[in-house]
Amino acid sequence: MAKASPPNPDGSPSETERLQKYFAAAKIGKISVPATIVDRGGNIVTIYLPNILSPSRVDHVNSATKALRNVLLQSIPSSSDKSSWRSQGFVIPEEGGEFGAGRITVSPAYFMQRHERLQDPMVTSASYSSVEVQEWLAALSTTEFFWNAITAASAPELFEAGATAISRVVQELQESDKPVSAPISHWPSIFSGLEIIANRTTLSHRDVGGAPSLFDLLISLGSGHKAKLVLADIGAELDYYPGTMTFISGKVLQHSIGPWGKDLDVAYVSHKQVIGKKRKMTWVESCADALYDAAPTPSPSSSPRKREEFDREVFSNFISYTENQPRKTKTQNDFIQEYLPFRDSYLNILLDLEKPSEVLECQSCQIGDGKFHCLTCSGDQTLCHPCMVKTHQHLPFHKVQEWTGKCFEDKSLEELGFVWYMGHGGQPCPFSEDPQAWEDMPVDAEAGSVPMETFSSSTTTSTLTIIHSTGVFLHNIVWCGCPGSQRQQHLQLLKARLFPASITRPRTAFTFEVLDHFLIDVLECKTSASSFFEKIRRMTNHSFPDTVPNRYQELMRVSRLWRDLMSRKCFGFGHDTQEKPGKGDLAWFCPSCPQPGINIPDNWQDNWLISQRYVVDGNFTAQHMTMKMPQLDISLSDGLGYMVKDREYQAHLSLAVESKERSSCSNHRAINTANINRSNLRATGVGATACARHGCFVPHSIVDFQKGERHMNIDYSICNALNYHSAGIDSSLIIYDVGCQWSINFLQRVAESQGLSIPENMQIIPAVGKFHLSAHKLACFARYSLNFVQGAGHVDGEILETLWAPFNKISPTARSMSHAHRQEVLDDHMRDSNWKKLVGITKTLLTKYKRALKGVDETKSPFDELTRSLNPEKISIWEIEEKKAVEERGEYLDIYQLQINKAPTMAEIRLKLTESENDDTRHPGTVSWLITGINLEDLQDALRADIRQLPSDATSAQKTSIEEKRQRLAARITKFHETADAMTAGMDLDIGTVHSDDPRFCRTDNDGTEWVDVSDEEISEDIDEEILTEEMGIWMPSSVSQHNGTLGLGPLQAEELELRKGQANDCLENLRMALGHKALIYRQYFRSADSTWAGTRSKQEARRCQLKIDKYVRSYQRARSAMECLGMEEATLGSIYREIMPSELSIDKEVTEENRFGQGSDRLAWFWRVNNANKGQEDAWMDEFYRVNWLKAKARWSRWEEELSLNGTEGGSKQLDRVIKPMLINRS
Repeated sequence: MAKASPPNPDGSPSETERLQKYFAAAKIGKISVPATIVDRGGNIVTIYLPNILSPSRVDHVNSATKALRNVLLQSIPSSSDKSSWRSQGFVIPEEGGEFGAGRITVSPAYFMQRHERLQDPMVTSASYSSVEVQEWLAALSTTEFFWNAITAASAPELFEAGATAISRVVQELQESDKPVSAPISHWPSIFSGLEIIANRTTLSHRDVGGAPSLFDLLISLGSGHKAKLVLADIGAELDYYPGTMTFISGKVLQHSIGPWGKDLDVAYVSHKQVIGKKRKMTWVESCADALYDAAPTPSPSSSPRKREEFDREVFSNFISYTENQPRKTKTQNDFIQEYLPFRDSYLNILLDLEKPSEVLECQSCQIGDGKFHCLTCSGDQTLCHPCMVKTHQHLPFHKVQEWTGKCFEDKSLEELGFVWYMGHGGQPCPFSEDPQAWEDMPVDAEAGSVPMETFSSSTTTSTLTIIHSTGVFLHNIVWCGCPGSQRQQHLQLLKARLFPASITRPRTAFTFEVLDHFLIDVLECKTSASSFFEKIRRMTNHSFPDTVPNRYQELMRVSRLWRDLMSRKCFGFGHDTQEKPGKGDLAWFCPSCPQPGINIPDNWQDNWLISQRYVVDGNFTAQHMTMKMPQLDISLSDGLGYMVKDREYQAHLSLAVESKERSSCSNHRAINTANINRSNLRATGVGATACARHGCFVPHSIVDFQKGERHMNIDYSICNALNYHSAGIDSSLIIYDVGCQWSINFLQRVAESQGLSIPENMQIIPAVGKFHLSAHKLACFARYSLNFVQGAGHVDGEILETLWAPFNKISPTARSMSHAHRQEVLDDHMRDSNWKKLVGITKTLLTKYKRALKGVDETKSPFDELTRSLNPEKISIWEIEEKKAVEERGEYLDIYQLQINKAPTMAEIRLKLTESENDDTRHPGTVSWLITGINLEDLQDALRADIRQLPSDATSAQKTSIEEKRQRLAARITKFHETADAMTAGMDLDIGTVHSDDPRFCRTDNDGTEWVDVSDEEISEDIDEEILTEEMGIWMPSSVSQHNGTLGLGPLQAEELELRKGQANDCLENLRMALGHKALIYRQYFRSADSTWAGTRSKQEARRCQLKIDKYVRSYQRARSAMECLGMEEATLGSIYREIMPSELSIDKEVTEENRFGQGSDRLAWFWRVNNANKGQEDAWMDEFYRVNWLKAKARWSRWEEELSLNGTEGGSKQLDRVIKPMLINRS
């Protein structure tokens, strides 16, 4: 609840601002049905009762109110007297209207403003004594009593407070000597005041003189209007039609009504003309303000504590001081903390439940001893022996305990004499007069059955082990003795909802409930049968579970049968039909993917939306061990679910020939390990095909791998998927991690194989998932990227990776199953995965639809802006190239890659400048001299890097090595400066440029990323030089300001500028290569390392790459600093040679996926998109740069447009629009 404060006298918006600190932004929206609005503390702030008054009663009140028309018009203040907003906003209808306009306050007794203490006198409103008002009150007396009754039912506390207050007012006025012009006792309302407001726009306000715990009653009268009551604080808009009553806490909620008329504000009321007799808009509001007993207002100088006491006295529990106590959501620890004080009480109650009842007699028959109670039944009822058996005749799986005098001891119903009769509704068989019990057999095995002929023809009795979800139970079973039933004991159990573990003579059975629990546990918790049954045994006997019969083998067998029956029942193959399930008939598929004859209209041809979009991937976790006797394996659903039919698949493999090809792309593990054999494994994994847009496995398309992920395996999976419900579909998008290699000879392999086929005239469009594409060579990006596949929409092609995560949890359990059992388990998990996709498809499509709308908004505007800024003639040429690339694909898709030659390297620039030396007036050898200076800077940087790598306890040999490098480098720097004298004709040179390394790019080769602090004194104790070699200044033309033209260094500075450009270009090229190598190390080696040694080795390689990256960045910074000193244009520095930031060197983002959602071209590090060119190539390069960026921007926008269309088609555009459009209106 908001913090309350003393009433604000002027009603200024400062209170609104103050309350906004405590109210969270809310958007309740439109309300047109009865509603109650409460705050977070459960306090009611609004009761909304629309149309509660009958039309006849509204007409009666309207008729009486019309008599007040002249009084209302006279109440409107003059134009010069509008000091308050309450005196403004009146709209007089043409010709005056039926009610006119105005505001009348009627009250028999009220406190004047600023005199609201109990000791202050009360006054009567002037209008109360007028004849018109008295006649109006007399006409409304019955209606007022009705409104009082509604108040008593809706707000009883308010009714009681109002009635008490009015009785006190009447008593006080009658006892006073003050004359009263009208009889006070005739006041009909429980409210102390009434306001009749006609045709006034009520501005948004709070009742500053009110109390938050009391309500105002607003009643809408008039005829034909469509007014709205707006509660701005909570974003609510209430229909305020005639006959509506609303109780509102005017002190708490800001409320307003109107405006209306021709200039109607559509945010609050319906833009519709209203209709009285004269077809004029008109409405009347009747506002009843409650009587408030307010305490004196504290002075502004009062202390905060006194002010708090005042607020609490006036506003009771509606006050909450939370300026320094922000709202906190309870955490798990908070709930535990609440429990701690009650821990002992909880323990006492638990112990009390284990003692016998104080009632000694049986609470059922009132005769026997109540020594037994049931843990499963609710309550603490105690029963005698016969009553316990009788009450549990149809509750055989309840757990019973007997009081021994010291404690309760477990007793089974079987021990108490419980008998379970098969058939006849649990009653004894009528064909059995004297049942003969046959000898009980051991209960630990199903084998060794005795032929049924050896038993008596009369009803027989046996002991049956029954497994239920709450434990293992033994029961005495009396079989039905009806003629012909002796051989159908397993069917008798089935009719009793018990699944027999054997057919001939069952001695173990499972309840349907426990079998359902087991299948759900397997699907959701990935529980093995062994773990599940051990749980059942512990639930039976927690202390000694080994004493409970072990029925693990029976559970394995029966669960397979139950799963098979439930699947056939679910898919309609048990309803008196002779039809048998075929390939994939016991499998769900995607409800949104196009399937001719199932979920698309008949006239779907020539529609690009109707196309197959599949993703293919392998899973090497789902292995299967070689069986000892596979010939004994019996399958219940071979080929009926998602796994392919084994015999046909093996026939295909026996005829197929796998090429021993190596990948011509990157180092793809799937291809290069295809021929690796795995000992003792029948299958090294599985290959699956699923719909790329929703992640549903395709029925009858899951195959086993024998020697890795070979083409012959994947081809069979893809061909089965392409033939599944695809009649007439002529295009299919296949997304595969190694699609660039798989697609080369796919059609040839299909043509040469007897076991492979695809639909006639089917066009196959290969693509690679976005994550895996980053590991491919550059040529694959444009040709196999989903960003450039027309009709693909916005998919990433990696959805199968998310499906494998839960699938992998069951793989260890299925690894050692029989082939048929494993196939059934995998089918069941894929069926469950598809079922979850199916039931959640509406929510999924709505989410994708909203995401597509956002994607279109965020990509269309940048594309349009880029298009408007470019030459239309060039765009026309690019559109022709794009159209041809979409139609022809292949090498034509290379238009999406940069096709200009790389920027000139430093070696190329050096050769060019050297060749032109003799043709200029410059001194010969200047280029070589400048190159030497740049190399010396690099050597200084390398020396500083070596020093940073030294450990804090460097050895003498390490220090000596550093000193030797310093001496050699110092000699070369001295020689360079001697040459500089000749190059500058003996000019007096400055000290030169001293470069300082950026600490952000000075990592070391240890585990940390900080500098290793090694003092210079420690490694240069014998050096007398004042300046260390690595800190010496090297004089270059860039050391002199370019604006100082009096020195005549212009030619030298021009040469250095060109060389610095080459240096920067080389650094950027090397930087890109180093980042690529580091990304490759992380993806290909570090993440897949199978040993500590391999992981450490990969980590060291990644560190070395990082050191190289830092080296190239520092060299680039020196080149850029020199170019800036040499006077390079700021535009060039800002567009081509920008500053490199550490955040741009991250490899977390896929740098080749520039056009995915949320990563536009401006977010990709600039050095990946710019090959720096010299001035002569600048125009050509920029033209190419804009061409590629325009094509990619259009591709991004096109894919989102396709995604929007696809989502509308998959879910039904009308249904989606009905849900989405209101969201868009609210957002706008």
